[in-house]
Amino acid sequence: MNIRIVPIDQINAAAYTPRVNLQPGDVEYEKLRCSIEELGYVEPIVWNERTGHMVGGHQRYKKMVNDQ
Repeated sequence: MNIRIVPIDQINAAAYTPRVNLQPGDVEYEKLRCSIEELGYVEPIVWNERTGHMVGGHQRYKKMVNDQ
């Protein structure tokens, strides 16, 4: 595994993600927000360098995008 810092605008959410599209105010979104505020981003987003698509971490990505 190669861990790198990649600008958020180089990451594309995969259209095939099975996850629910959480929005600010949703219970699960707020739980995620509180967890990230308390603990930080402890698990990196998994990103396919070749395609530029996210493989894992769509909800954390959504939180980061909403923070901008």
